[in-house]
Amino acid sequence: MAALGGSSVVLQVQATFSKGLPHRCRDLDDIIRTTSIKELRHALPYIIENMFGFGNESGWGIDKIDKHNHPQEFECLRRFLAPDSRLLNLIYRLQGEIYLSYEFPFKYLPAPTRQMIEEGLMPVFLVNKIQSQGLTGQTFLSLSAFEYFLFHLAYCLVNPAHSSPTWANLYDYLYPNIIDSYIGYYLPLDNKTIPPMPNVPSPVRSPVSHYTVPSSYNSHSVSPSTTPPRHRTRPSLFKSGFIAVQKPHVQGSPVLDHSEAETWRSETLLQVLAEFWLNQNPVDTEKTSFPHASFDSYMPSLNQVKMVRLLIKYLHFFTNSAPNVITSPYQTAIHPPMEEFKRTAVPQILQKKMYNFLGHAFERWPLDSSFRMVLETWLSYIQPWRYTEPNQYYQSKDPHRPDPTDLRDKRVDDRWCQFIEDNLLFYTVMFKHFLPRVFRLDLSSPQCAYMLYRVTKVLCLPNLAEMIFRGESWSYRATRMPMSDLGASYLSSDHLPPHLLPSLPPHLADLEAPGFQYVPLFGERMHSQIGELIHQLILAREATATQQATPKPRRRGFGAWLASIFFDSNRYSEINDTKKLLLHLNQSLKNLSEIFKITLPDDLQDMTLPADVSLQNSLLTEPTTPDCIETNHGPVLTEHGKYQVVNGLRKFDITYQGDPDLQPIRSFENATLVRILHQFCSFINCQFCGQINSLYCRQDLVGRMAQVYLAPPLRPHHMLKSPTSKTTAEALRQPRLSLRFLASYQTLIYLGILYIFLRLWLGAGPVEFLLINICVCLLYAFLKAVMRPRSVVPL
Repeated sequence: MAALGGSSVVLQVQATFSKGLPHRCRDLDDIIRTTSIKELRHALPYIIENMFGFGNESGWGIDKIDKHNHPQEFECLRRFLAPDSRLLNLIYRLQGEIYLSYEFPFKYLPAPTRQMIEEGLMPVFLVNKIQSQGLTGQTFLSLSAFEYFLFHLAYCLVNPAHSSPTWANLYDYLYPNIIDSYIGYYLPLDNKTIPPMPNVPSPVRSPVSHYTVPSSYNSHSVSPSTTPPRHRTRPSLFKSGFIAVQKPHVQGSPVLDHSEAETWRSETLLQVLAEFWLNQNPVDTEKTSFPHASFDSYMPSLNQVKMVRLLIKYLHFFTNSAPNVITSPYQTAIHPPMEEFKRTAVPQILQKKMYNFLGHAFERWPLDSSFRMVLETWLSYIQPWRYTEPNQYYQSKDPHRPDPTDLRDKRVDDRWCQFIEDNLLFYTVMFKHFLPRVFRLDLSSPQCAYMLYRVTKVLCLPNLAEMIFRGESWSYRATRMPMSDLGASYLSSDHLPPHLLPSLPPHLADLEAPGFQYVPLFGERMHSQIGELIHQLILAREATATQQATPKPRRRGFGAWLASIFFDSNRYSEINDTKKLLLHLNQSLKNLSEIFKITLPDDLQDMTLPADVSLQNSLLTEPTTPDCIETNHGPVLTEHGKYQVVNGLRKFDITYQGDPDLQPIRSFENATLVRILHQFCSFINCQFCGQINSLYCRQDLVGRMAQVYLAPPLRPHHMLKSPTSKTTAEALRQPRLSLRFLASYQTLIYLGILYIFLRLWLGAGPVEFLLINICVCLLYAFLKAVMRPRSVVPL
């Protein structure tokens, strides 16, 4: 009967999947409220898998729903998945059934984790969870209800079958809001405990405490069960957390004590998110301890990077909310379990996975502006002092408020020295990974220059470089060499003999692959690379200044006037971008010189001035043409001039200096009309050359009107450098008729609009339209002639 009851509930649940999301959530809520736990245990996997999407299924589109386009669905699902909702209460109640478990396919684990398990190295939080089905031989994870829910929630973000849009603002979309509500509930910032689960006994502890399991675990068979294939009962398989590992004196306890039961949900949430979001790639495929491993390179999405940064920022707030209790060294400090978890969560769970995640992203991310989010994630991790007040986190959800990382820079307090020492490789090795990417970037691009500026701005914070240097002093402490014997220079570390250079401390060496050799950040090798980077910045700065100094040709006419009215804001935006670019380049140069104690050239000492002021002062005397030598055959580039042209630092002003009517046909001109009008004008100028010349030279009103439409003759000092015949050159010295402007698409559009207007308003036909245009042209010439005095043109 129980099986039949369970089947009927499953059918009811499946029937709701065909309804709209609001009705679906409401019906599922009613089913959970009115059905017994014994029947709902069969329906839970159907609800979770259909909701989050599994395999090739897209699910309910939780990662695509936003509150602006789908407000009703957004609110319904947010309430349905809230930490205190009926669904989560059902999961808590099912969690109390210690012999109930659900299957999660082994193949959906991250590739490095699968490889470790196949080699017999079992991650701590997966100890005694791997099972295999005797009949089919398929491997799966045997999870509790709460773990099963979290595994699907975390996998939803990295599921390759999901193609979610890029989230511009995280809090406009449902999935980030759900994650934010869970970490706020299970990782409280207000020094409070998590609300206890309703009527749930303490979960059973796994008796397994070792890390390695026999490699023949795949041959373990499970006897067939009469329960549905999506869940089965198991003996004590609840995970052994790192808190249990830290307390060996209670390993034999069959259940979690009160302190561990208070934080196991927090630990589980953080373990699962870190495993699926940060552990998709190994440290180094070539240096991995598994030579035959073949990992597919996984590239995280931009949404995944944003969620990782959200998690990092919140964990900084969470860790910094622990009170700083100073106790006597002669007595053992007893902290509440949540405070102890705050101090150990990041180093025990997140640190190594985060290091691998950032290292892979620094090496494989495309060379475009989207890398900035990866960069900001790194900078958020290495600046925990920016996330000390919990109110800042709640304010950061408002897109109109500044991020805490953008506030005014302050001196880094000495109390953060221990964090810097424990995470030294995040400051030094990650910066070394960042440098090759910088050398491949176009630093004359505003986005690339800004990324370099952000990094140098952080590393140049007061007292930070000194603390990083002190963090590297483990070398001197290990060799017992006093700091006074080495001097205060940052460059002293490279002068140690190779046999005196010690290995990394164990907690840092564990972050890298075996055989890793640490290179000091403030050593001579890095000093030379920073010198090359400064040289590249100087070249980019010179190219940007030259580009801004080069005047752009301005179009004339009625169309240019209209464009200046409607599109002039783009020109001012470009000017502002150029000023910001120069400011970022100048500040990056200054920051690098301060961090690595490098003296800049004398001509760069005015970089502290505003970008536009220093630019104007430097461009008053600086030529814009390449270096060249004047010869009888014209200017000839020198070797330095060739370098300037090839690298785009300087260029010649290229202008057409031949017959104006024979200029190359432009993209905004009709080629057929250009040729027809040129032939017509050439015929008129040839047949009526004398009459046109006499008309142009008249001193009365008629002559002034003729000057409005006749092309003026070239002045005597104007040299024709383009190839022209002698006859053509002499003809250009005379006034002539030129109608090439009528071949412009812009002019044709204006005439077409005018014809339609006259046709609709006056009913004018083609002949009337032509006569009206002639009258308008004569009126315009008359007014122009009256308002402008006669100018004598030498012929």
